Amino acid sequence: MILNWTPEVIVEIFTSVIILIATLLMYITPRTKKVRSLSYIRLALFFMGMLFTFDLLANLFLNTLLSRICGLMLFPSAMFFAIGINYTIKETSNSPFLVIAVGLGVLYYYLAFQPGAVGIEIEGGYLNMNWMGLYELGGSFFIFFVGSASFYWGLKTWLNAPFLIKRNALIFFIGTIINGPLTLIIYLFYYWNPIYILFAYGTTGLGNLVVCLGILKEPKLLYILPFTVNRIVVRDQKGNPLFCHDWFRSSLSESIFTGFLNAVQLMSKEVINMGGLLDIKLEEGIIILYESELISVGLVSSKSSKLLRESVVGFSKEFQTNFEKELKESCIDREKYDSAYELIEKYFSNFPSKMITSKKQTLNLSGEYAKIPLELESAFKEIFLDEMEYNFIKTELQKSPINVSTEFFSLYNELENEMKEINSEDPKSLNYEPKEEL
Repeated sequence: MILNWTPEVIVEIFTSVIILIATLLMYITPRTKKVRSLSYIRLALFFMGMLFTFDLLANLFLNTLLSRICGLMLFPSAMFFAIGINYTIKETSNSPFLVIAVGLGVLYYYLAFQPGAVGIEIEGGYLNMNWMGLYELGGSFFIFFVGSASFYWGLKTWLNAPFLIKRNALIFFIGTIINGPLTLIIYLFYYWNPIYILFAYGTTGLGNLVVCLGILKEPKLLYILPFTVNRIVVRDQKGNPLFCHDWFRSSLSESIFTGFLNAVQLMSKEVINMGGLLDIKLEEGIIILYESELISVGLVSSKSSKLLRESVVGFSKEFQTNFEKELKESCIDREKYDSAYELIEKYFSNFPSKMITSKKQTLNLSGEYAKIPLELESAFKEIFLDEMEYNFIKTELQKSPINVSTEFFSLYNELENEMKEINSEDPKSLNYEPKEEL
């Protein structure tokens, strides 16, 4: 059998490999493999990769059946992509565009097996399998649907991204521009000159790769639009505040918020039990309350979700386990609970902080800089030999400006050198004369 090697086949090999590898990376990366909205995006990318795979095989073997199957991959790709974007933007799968896409998808599948849906054409001196008639029109609709939805998603994410991940959001947005408007414009030129389809395939692969790399680098991009997490407060059963963390600067003081939680708990004793969750809807948000044996945890967010509720439960249980000794001793020294910032990073790492709004602000309570590099951690251990003192410094560093470690070590080394010089001097050589007593 003679294989029909064409430039389009070669470009599609690279495009399909890039898309499928990017999809695989998001399946195996721990920070992304459990994200619900991303599970649909991964399926959309998988079907897109299969589309290019079937198309290159159809062109390579000049097989009409493979060409029909290739086109069928567009519908599930567009459907899962729409569901994934809906979950990211408004945490629901429903939207008018999805209903339209599903309705047209049924018609599109019917057209795929009608006579004359695909055929062999000569383009640029090479034989190619192409979609024809209404089948080609349906395929073009889904291509423009995916490209437009991708651009809309990227634009909204970039516009709403907090300062700390704005750069990653820009990279993500650039990927959606390449995969969306740029690819669609090049695709339109295909009807003028078939050679442009090669560039459209290339930008599709490149755009999807950039989008996937942006998500892999910063999964928080998937949590910018559905809701904003504002504050979490932990208090003991007597109402004493033990720990507080903010993602968003609020005019509501911690003492007022804690008092509100105490009042709510008194009113809801019959509603919320040990280990139970309670959602309190506000005018512009919601409070999620979790009650356990030793602590009560309250979290303020713009809206509730299954993931957010699970995060609150996981954080609360591990907080109680880690500080069980202090809690049973009724310890209200908040410094004893400072290491709970590590639990924030563990259970709420996907939710971006909006505390920093400009380069002048360097305070970062959690997120990218919450983890101290190993080399710095070793250096601090050499300086602070006492474990309690070291843990206190480590916690303070997590809440300090990003460049504090460099300044600290410079000052420490400078003072250490001065002390060595003083100790090395002979006391007798010092020009020191004690004053006579009066």
